[in-house]
Amino acid sequence: MFMQRHAQKWVSGVVMAAGLMMTSTGQVQAGITDDLMDTTKHPVSVTTAMQADSFFGFNPSVYGTYGLTKDIALAFSTTYWTNISGQGVHDANPWLELDLGLNFTFFDKRLSVTPMLGTVHGSLLSSRGGSFPKGGGSRNERTTAFDGWVPNIIVNYMDDRFEGEFYMGYYKAGRNEGGNVGSANQTGQNCVSDFGDCASGRRGTWDFLHWWANAGYRFNSMFSAGAHYEHLLSTRDNSAPGAQQDYYRWFGPYVEMKLAGGMAFRFTAGHDFSDNEDFYKLKFTKTF
Repeated sequence: MFMQRHAQKWVSGVVMAAGLMMTSTGQVQAGITDDLMDTTKHPVSVTTAMQADSFFGFNPSVYGTYGLTKDIALAFSTTYWTNISGQGVHDANPWLELDLGLNFTFFDKRLSVTPMLGTVHGSLLSSRGGSFPKGGGSRNERTTAFDGWVPNIIVNYMDDRFEGEFYMGYYKAGRNEGGNVGSANQTGQNCVSDFGDCASGRRGTWDFLHWWANAGYRFNSMFSAGAHYEHLLSTRDNSAPGAQQDYYRWFGPYVEMKLAGGMAFRFTAGHDFSDNEDFYKLKFTKTF
């Protein structure tokens, strides 16, 4: 009887200890989850941007930060370049960009510096064209993940009276599926402007440099105005000798209206010095 009672107590003790361990483990896990989701320790800012311009068309984006320390945060961004797509009857291949990096703030958060490394997906940089038939369809059909890489940096400044922004991104092809071409096809046409029926079916590989800078004056908490310069050029285009070019060089004024609730409208327009025509940009943002 003594042994039986002793065994029962021992089993009860084991069960209680196991229960305490499970409870403690659950509390620790819950504490970890709560800590990561605690916005007082890790402030989160997410901005949705609905934007369009005369070159890229509609290109919405989402970007934000997740606070790590007082002046350092994890930064992320995604852009849907809906007006840049691959050729082909089966695959539209819209260009998708994903970026991840760090955000550093200085001078009581008036200055923000965000270096990031991005990836782009779609058939533009390294898979534009090529002999990729699908069931007798067009040669220019290729769905490509990790089409290229985008080291980039963005710098923002804002105080009670002045605002400014600088961005630079280098779009580097991650593959070489477009081939190294540049000779005339059977019809005598050059591949630089031929969208998929050259003798080889290939159209080369592209790298791009895209940068802009703008600065403005804040009249009050709602209205600001300034000037914007933006440049897009190819640094490599082996579809033909000397095919690298300036796609646009924009310069013009902007006006912006900021609203309560983290909303802002900005309209920019001016002259394109590459093509001697006009350009325009419209951007609406909402920060949560």
